[in-house]
Amino acid sequence: MKNRKIRVLHFGLSTNRGGIETYLHKLSSQVDPNLFSFSFIDTNKEHPCFYEELRDLGCDFFKITPRRSSITTNKRDIEKLFSDNNFDIFHCHINTLSYIEPILAALRHGVKVIVHSRNAGTGGSITTRVLHKLNSYRLPHKRVTCIAVSNEAGEWLFGRGGEYKVYNNGIDLDAFRFDEASRNAVRSTLGLHTNDFLVGHVGAFLPAKNQSFVVDIFIELLKLKPEAKLVFVGSGAGLDSIQSRVDSLDLSDNVIFAGSRDDMPQVLSAMDLFVFPSFYEGFPNAVLEAQACGVPCMVSEHVTSEVLVRNSCVKLSLENSSKDWAVQALNLVQMENFRAKAHEELMASGYSVKEEIQRMQDLYISLV
Repeated sequence: MKNRKIRVLHFGLSTNRGGIETYLHKLSSQVDPNLFSFSFIDTNKEHPCFYEELRDLGCDFFKITPRRSSITTNKRDIEKLFSDNNFDIFHCHINTLSYIEPILAALRHGVKVIVHSRNAGTGGSITTRVLHKLNSYRLPHKRVTCIAVSNEAGEWLFGRGGEYKVYNNGIDLDAFRFDEASRNAVRSTLGLHTNDFLVGHVGAFLPAKNQSFVVDIFIELLKLKPEAKLVFVGSGAGLDSIQSRVDSLDLSDNVIFAGSRDDMPQVLSAMDLFVFPSFYEGFPNAVLEAQACGVPCMVSEHVTSEVLVRNSCVKLSLENSSKDWAVQALNLVQMENFRAKAHEELMASGYSVKEEIQRMQDLYISLV
């Protein structure tokens, strides 16, 4: 091992730019390239998110037949992958235990396995839920290293009382400082006026993110603050549905669909309020980033408490009406100096990306 890099194979990349994809790009770009070599399982028809960026970093991709195309071929491909390659660690980033064949194959070939819980629930099909339950008994917990992004995510995947450790998501706090020049530049490109009040939501368009309720909240905000605008940042399967609803409500002049962005620190600087009413979450980095930029945040009661660092980030139940959310949000943005000391408070909370990456590197090294 002294003469070669530690080879880590990751599973979890999709074509949507979600939390797992963003995390894997961050991890790949900041680990010590002299110590680690990263590879990825690719079960997507198209290239996964961050494919070019990860290739530029020297990462390899192994194409595997998707399970939904052929269970038999998928198992054969997985088996051959571990037979032909001398991986040291298999790091599996998952939201459910509905698919654990790569984990079992890795163990058969003597590869150390990390099962990384990335969410605190699932909106999947009945089949997904049944498989998750069955595989919770099949997973050899004692033979794998169990970690999670939060306690809620750990309990969801490994059960109450399960043995796991929480590995916080970290962010580049310096990059997410509020910047007035960036605020003005982004607002200009979005076509906003100086006095426009910008409500923001960041997330893939998936059922769990509850974007329809974001629209409901915004409708109530408009009644209280006619100069309000709403920007959605993200992409996904549910985008067309939300766009159609916005059009049907004649809100097209007030709602901006900005797509996936590479300039999130700048976009967050442009916002006046961040709304995040998810049905479930593991550890939403988007909320952490918004706080680092000093944006007041309204989140649902299902968002893990670990991510609530600042007084300007508060929870509200989804049983409350959209009007309740709008009123509470406006009360929140009236706090004095809500942008002050955002960087310092996040740094003190231990959510620096440097600490996160070092901790993960230490884990890899300890396993081999």
